[in-house]
Amino acid sequence: MKKILLYIILFLSGIDGAWALPIEKEGMSIYSPSLKQEVSYSIILPEGYEHSDTEYPVLYMFHGIGGDYTSWLEYGNVARVMDKMIKEGKIQPFIMVIPDGYLSYYSDTYDGSSLYETFFIKELVPYIDNNYRTRKDINGRSIIGFSMGGFGALSVSLRNRHLFGSVVALSPSIRTEKQYMEEGPQKGWDNQWGRIFGGVGKNGKQRLTSYYKQHSPYHILSALRNSDLKGFGIMLDIGDKEGTLCESNEELHRLLLERQIPHEWEVRSGGHDFTCWNTALPKAFRFINEYFNGKQSGNSESSLPNETPFIQTANATVYYPEQAQGSTRKYPIIYVQGEINEQQQKVLVSQFHQMVDENKTWPAVLCFVKANTDLSETISDIEKQLSGIRGSQRMRALITLGDNIKEGIEAIQGENLFTGIVCVNAIGNENDAQNLIKAVNSHKRYPRCWMEILPESKEYGFSSNIHILLKESDLEHEFRSRKCKEANVFTYWEDWILYLNNRIHV
Repeated sequence: MKKILLYIILFLSGIDGAWALPIEKEGMSIYSPSLKQEVSYSIILPEGYEHSDTEYPVLYMFHGIGGDYTSWLEYGNVARVMDKMIKEGKIQPFIMVIPDGYLSYYSDTYDGSSLYETFFIKELVPYIDNNYRTRKDINGRSIIGFSMGGFGALSVSLRNRHLFGSVVALSPSIRTEKQYMEEGPQKGWDNQWGRIFGGVGKNGKQRLTSYYKQHSPYHILSALRNSDLKGFGIMLDIGDKEGTLCESNEELHRLLLERQIPHEWEVRSGGHDFTCWNTALPKAFRFINEYFNGKQSGNSESSLPNETPFIQTANATVYYPEQAQGSTRKYPIIYVQGEINEQQQKVLVSQFHQMVDENKTWPAVLCFVKANTDLSETISDIEKQLSGIRGSQRMRALITLGDNIKEGIEAIQGENLFTGIVCVNAIGNENDAQNLIKAVNSHKRYPRCWMEILPESKEYGFSSNIHILLKESDLEHEFRSRKCKEANVFTYWEDWILYLNNRIHV
């Protein structure tokens, strides 16, 4: 017993020196006159807070339905994520506050029975400013939220732009007007939406109360002038495996595009869970940090590929994998169609060979096809003329750029040619979208699709529509929307290759 006690004393006495980490205070509380009750919150103070006189920016963190003031601590591990990024020099220190949001959507109810937004704006924010060393300027405050908290983060920050300089919404629980009018069952809708924004027992357009439109992020952003949002940072992030939130968030992004309202938008791999949200956290913290202190960062990378032998045909350039003299094995083939010059081709081939060397992917033939040429005919010619190619549906994949998606669609309308197709910054019309869905649906297992589109692209709506149509048809696919580095359309080349490698070797 004495030995155990001695170990405990030694252990506790060494904590201060050994663990240089943020202070996490869980289960604090403040009495709210507006809500007429104690409201719990957690607060995270950056390492060194207690030994300095620095005033820190504040990030308010909203949880989703079923969560509470512990959710970000337990499932997001946000204190250590922040601390690691600070020590790596990627962000500056800031305070995090996680209030209990109940099932409030962080809004006052239409009938005044529960005044959550009033509590947050008039009681909690002033309390934090008065009891902790915080920055009091607009750019010194931000809100992040997931699901219901994403709705709240957008609604509260947009309605109170005199207090907040930026917002991040992860998979925000928002609805299109059609979804809001038709969602059921009625009792569930009343409990989630009607009791807060009005319309209890109603359906159809009667649900779209003026009070709801005053708090709905989509309607708020529709009503604001671009000048109202000058200097205000907006980041939206969602997983491509989302259900009903896919369409509503796509609609919100497209509204911002049409209005030319600056914002960050990314669709990443994932669903409605912390696996997806935690992947987004580092980017979210960097984004928020830029509005806290204006810091911008970026790495410039260049690639100097080795010379790689190739075979030139009338409409294509073919690169074989490295192999020993006398080898007669055959390889899968990945066709790439679009405007790609010789230097770009060599960079991509070099990156591919490096992936093979590192055992990230298996060897394959790469064939760069001239833009807007008949793809089916080119494939037939290539595979008849050249040896060493496994010419089958399962061993053949495609990457298309821009309007070359049309050639890809034509190549799968009859007999399918590919196990997987990656469509990058696709350009097309409604008929093209419908033809793609029809063709993919007719072949069932093959091909699977990956849609990649720049968030700011003028053609965003086309890829977005395909994503929604694929989901509605229950067709498995991947959808990504993210920025490229230094305007390089092939920033995510490695992701596409890994996807197609998995499809070939499924």
